[in-house]
Amino acid sequence: MNKQNLLSTHNLFTLRLLLSLLGAYIGYSYRHTSHDYWFAMMFLFTAIAIAPDYYQFKQHGDNLKALTSRLLHWTGGLGAAIVVYAYHSSGRIFHEEAGLIVLLILALTTYLDGIQTGWRGIFTGLFLGLITVCVAYLDGYIWQLAVLAIAAITISYHWNSDVAS
Repeated sequence: MNKQNLLSTHNLFTLRLLLSLLGAYIGYSYRHTSHDYWFAMMFLFTAIAIAPDYYQFKQHGDNLKALTSRLLHWTGGLGAAIVVYAYHSSGRIFHEEAGLIVLLILALTTYLDGIQTGWRGIFTGLFLGLITVCVAYLDGYIWQLAVLAIAAITISYHWNSDVAS
């Protein structure tokens, strides 16, 4: 499998949804440590979002503006998450709240990135927002989220990625 195929919009979408489901499980089962997971996901989602533009820039050298724009966008989300983590480390907010706030920042950053990149990013942002609401207010939501994620992955797989990306 080459890098281009590995960095396809469908593969990255699938990876994001699976990581989101894992986070939903961690948020349900280990609320006191979910802030660490979502903070790490902020960095990983940033890398996932930037990787295709970086790879294209390295291959062709003609995508600097798009790469810079995306890098600045995700750096803003990272900055906000770092501030929340600093509040948590200083004792100003508790574990559960820190996790929900960082998750909400991740959802918003992903959604806004999706406005520029396509429906998969928008869906992932909305999915992360739904996880935020589920973790905060509901019990027993993992299976419903898994069904929704599987349906979205199936649609993404069957959708023409040139049109839908």
